[in-house]
Amino acid sequence: MRNLCNYISKISLTLFFLIPVSINAEASIYFSDVSAGVFRFQIKLAEQGNPEAQYKVGEMYELGRGVKKDEQIALSWFEKAAAQGHKKSSYKLLYLEIKSNGLNDFTKTQLGVLRQESASGNANAQYYLGKMYATGIGVPKSLNNALTWLNKATFNGIPEAEHEAIAVEEELARIREQEAKKRAAALSESKERKAEEERQKAIKQKEDEKKRKAAAAKRKSNQDAEKKRSAEQLKRLESERKALALEKAKLEKDKKSIEAQKARQAKEERKETKKEATKEAKNEKSFESDPCKGKSARFLSTCR
Repeated sequence: MRNLCNYISKISLTLFFLIPVSINAEASIYFSDVSAGVFRFQIKLAEQGNPEAQYKVGEMYELGRGVKKDEQIALSWFEKAAAQGHKKSSYKLLYLEIKSNGLNDFTKTQLGVLRQESASGNANAQYYLGKMYATGIGVPKSLNNALTWLNKATFNGIPEAEHEAIAVEEELARIREQEAKKRAAALSESKERKAEEERQKAIKQKEDEKKRKAAAAKRKSNQDAEKKRSAEQLKRLESERKALALEKAKLEKDKKSIEAQKARQAKEERKETKKEATKEAKNEKSFESDPCKGKSARFLSTCR
């Protein structure tokens, strides 16, 4: 009976993933009928106490497959199966507990057990550990770790793990594509930034060259102006020197003229003095012959 249940559950799961519900209304109705039939079969076994069927019924309530979705009823069926030692239901309950309430001392311990059983090769433990890594429940999200454990579970005969692994691979592919786009965008941005930096550098170099030429032209202009000022200053100095030389020459000439005039005056004075002396000498002679003549005649009372 257990083998039959497993076979039917695998068929129902395969039909669930293989029959697209959106092709047309007929396919949707067919799918619904199949799921409802599977549910009716599984619920009969579950009510008879079959733990695997109880787990399946719980999943169908959880997903709304063949029956109206009801998570509380699903939880009750998982608990019934786990109470009978159904490991997969225990893992499911651990997964849901951590998902709802996070980790606590108890769930941390149970998670450690799950890890140990996964490492020991328990396919269902591997499947749920892979789910936890895929969703980041109880462990840090890691799609690579999820894919590792889901692939192991698939290899060990868990069909659900294969579909989970495909979903993880698709997510990884999307992430890689996004990362590739980001890298391409970053590379493009880097190239554009580098091109802009080169352009700005060229503009700066051009501006610097322009400034350098302007500064060189200004220096040359200043040098030319300085040379011109120096030349004009030299010209003024030369003109002043010549003016001073002319002034000096004029002064020398005037001095010589004055000296010559003085010499002439002195000569004239000497001549006049000599002339006076000669005249006086004549007057003295005349006085001797005629006392009333000459300069001293006015002093003589006899000549008055």
